[in-house]
Amino acid sequence: MQWLDWLILFVYLASLTAIGVYFSRRQSSFDEFFKGGRSAGWLTVGVSLMAALNSGTDYIQTPAVVFAFGMVYVALVLTWIPLYPWVTRVTIPFYRKLKVNSVYEYLELRFGLGVRFVASSIFVMWRVGWMGVALYVPCLAVKGATSNEIDITVMVIILGTVVTLYTLLGGIKAVIWTDVLQFCVMFGGLFATLAYIVSSVPGGMQEVWTTASETGRLNFSANISGFSELDFGDKIYHYFTTEITFVGVVSCILLGRLAAYTSDQVAVQRFQTMASDREARRAFFVSALADVVWMVVLGFVGLALYAYYLHQPLPDGLQNDRILPYFMAQNFPIGLTGLVVASIIAASLSSVDAALNSTTSIIVVDFYNRIWLRRSMIGENMAVQGERQQVIASRCINAGLGILMTVFAANVESMGEIYTIANKVLGAFFGTLFGLFVLGMFTRRANGRGVIIGAMAGLSMSCFLAFFSEWTILHGWFTEHLGLSFVDFFSHISWQWPPIVGVFTTVSVGYLVSCLLPSSHATLPPLTYWEVMQLPDTHL
Repeated sequence: MQWLDWLILFVYLASLTAIGVYFSRRQSSFDEFFKGGRSAGWLTVGVSLMAALNSGTDYIQTPAVVFAFGMVYVALVLTWIPLYPWVTRVTIPFYRKLKVNSVYEYLELRFGLGVRFVASSIFVMWRVGWMGVALYVPCLAVKGATSNEIDITVMVIILGTVVTLYTLLGGIKAVIWTDVLQFCVMFGGLFATLAYIVSSVPGGMQEVWTTASETGRLNFSANISGFSELDFGDKIYHYFTTEITFVGVVSCILLGRLAAYTSDQVAVQRFQTMASDREARRAFFVSALADVVWMVVLGFVGLALYAYYLHQPLPDGLQNDRILPYFMAQNFPIGLTGLVVASIIAASLSSVDAALNSTTSIIVVDFYNRIWLRRSMIGENMAVQGERQQVIASRCINAGLGILMTVFAANVESMGEIYTIANKVLGAFFGTLFGLFVLGMFTRRANGRGVIIGAMAGLSMSCFLAFFSEWTILHGWFTEHLGLSFVDFFSHISWQWPPIVGVFTTVSVGYLVSCLLPSSHATLPPLTYWEVMQLPDTHL
């Protein structure tokens, strides 16, 4: 990286901070800080939502996974087909009908305060861990682009400070408009990356396509050697321990997106910033279309890198998630490195700022107001309660989360490859969260007691599967009592399956316990999806 590259990064980060300062003067109320006064446009929200739900992790991990396994990973774009009717016909009208400040307010209305507290706690743990990973990714890119001359911890502190500062000052409006800026930087850097790598391959795009076809990187099936000759037990073992499979990746990503648009404050909060359901549906369509383009182009970056390094040596032991930064350091001209590093940072900070703002809103609404102040904020006139106090509390909590996120990000490097870490952190939590909302929205017999037990069972199972290989203390106990085969299977199970197991366990255990242990006291209104959609608009 040369002086021009650093100048590009400085101007970009200064622009983000300036947006936060600009909107800071308008944050005088809770509604402004977290909902932007419900005045955001559909195109703006759609663009910012796409940026918020994608991160620099995608920028690094997608080319790395395609480089290693092929375009089967990009099959996740197919998940938008079943997701569209779910979001536009179920979740958008459902939450906008309820008019809640936090998605977990619904769980209290449906099951009671205990379930709301459990769900909010799971969300905070999930998002803090995920923000740390997402913040680490651009720092890894900068380190690689500078041939390891820049210390990752220093970069983590700088970026953590910038994103915390503009999110703290400007609230949701600053988050949305910085995400629009970052969307433009993301795509500008991405197309420049693809064009330069393809131009570096002898034969250009034709050679990239031919190489991908001949090496099986356009196949959408699990690449398991001799799979058909294996017996049934070995087929099960190899299928569930194969890192990427078509069924696994589509099922996992579909579940993750269902969870994001149903139980994740990041997405639901964006839809609450608009004036109508129609505007929200348009925003979702823009977000989905942009994501398809984003993932397909990232996939082609991975194919181009693979074609290039068939003819060029790679350092021994270089992890797949280091290949793109390594290529940048070795080949990019002055100026292009700064633009692409800025686009990776943009992809990361656009998701970190959204998660930071949404996690702050959950802590303010679900913990500070509901538990500490014992105040239900549904339908309350916040002016009576002191809007300034709410904004000050929100900014203090935002700062604390920023510090916690930065500390976690500084310690990510020792945990392995980025895409594995990110998906383990996500998979450990979102399946259980989604299961809670499935029980609330689509079952009438579920009760608070059963749902809490189901959540604990689902969370335990998904965390066990996601992090078993990290918990070395368990290996000895399971080896002694259940044998090496059990340990070997759970040590190598793919990151695709923990969230699927989590949602299945949460729903099945929660429903069964609710049937076996019915509530002994007067139940809360059964606010399932069908009951909520029949409520008048002024109900809450």
